[in-house]
Amino acid sequence: MDIRTKLIFSLVAVSLASMLALGAFAFDAARNLLRDLAVRQLDAVAESKKQDLDKVVVGWRDRVQLITSRTYLRLRLREFQNTGDPAAARDIERIVGDAAAAVPSLRGITVFAADGREVVTVGSVPEDQPLDPIAFWAAESPLVYQNVSLDEEGQLQITFVAPIRLDGTLIGAAKVLHSAQELVAITEDYTGLGETGETLMALRTERGDALILNPLRQDREASLHRVVEDVPTVAAVNGEAQTFQDGVRDYRGEEVWAATRHLEAFDWGLVVKVDTAEELLPVVELRQTMWRLAVSLSAFAIVAGTLLGLYFARPIRALADVARRIGEGELDVRAEAGSDDEIGVLARAFNRMAEALVRANRELERRVRQGSP
Repeated sequence: MDIRTKLIFSLVAVSLASMLALGAFAFDAARNLLRDLAVRQLDAVAESKKQDLDKVVVGWRDRVQLITSRTYLRLRLREFQNTGDPAAARDIERIVGDAAAAVPSLRGITVFAADGREVVTVGSVPEDQPLDPIAFWAAESPLVYQNVSLDEEGQLQITFVAPIRLDGTLIGAAKVLHSAQELVAITEDYTGLGETGETLMALRTERGDALILNPLRQDREASLHRVVEDVPTVAAVNGEAQTFQDGVRDYRGEEVWAATRHLEAFDWGLVVKVDTAEELLPVVELRQTMWRLAVSLSAFAIVAGTLLGLYFARPIRALADVARRIGEGELDVRAEAGSDDEIGVLARAFNRMAEALVRANRELERRVRQGSP
């Protein structure tokens, strides 16, 4: 292998190796950055969903408080508590009915006396869980979550208990049935979740797994029917707020990235998740782009390396050619010595050697002609 070929191979190899190392480093750094950004975005969406859900609960609390804090309602409830006056019950029913009519999301309200006696019911309130006076006697919150259920149309609804006090004394409570469609609407907003992302709410079961509460993007019949035990959802119902990626699967068995939150008002878990395949699409596109760039740069490196190899090998090959011609008897041939680099120094030294060789040959020929020894 001549020096020209060696130079070409060396330059191309160094160029390709450098680009490969730089490309691998750049791809790894970009991939980690994209993954980190995707996880941060997912976590931000989960936090945003939690805040939106909390705002809805605060709105419900305020609406119920507007009803239960009415002075005349509380006075008539105390009157009923003390005397059992039916007129007081009728006044309570009228007050509660007028207030409930102004809040379309309220499905029904039942007012109880402090001893647990039912006073009036407006609308429809489920009786599957009787009101326990002890449950609201020491309650400090103005709205206490009791249970969640489905109505006849399969829509989610929530039952609350709101303690009623007058002058700091508990005089009764209101059992409130409220539509949960505002919560469901938030979970069905898939902004920022791509084509496969979804949000789910779940509660912890007695077995320690999770019961899905809202209709899912991938399962519209999941509400209060699907029980799951995947890692993110179980972590969420256990009150853990964290992110998951790499090897975590959801209720479908699909690998996902997920972020979890805990809804303290209900002791529910909130999970925001996206399929890993979709989250990694930017990384895949980056890899394809870098491969195309690598092929283009490799072609450039091969061409550039070949040209540089030819350029650097040309004066050396010229010296080798001069040496060959002198060896074949062309003693008047000289190397070009125009450059000031090592090749030029070598060419000038080679020319001096050629001149010395010519003089030596001439001297030898002179001696031969003169017969000198």
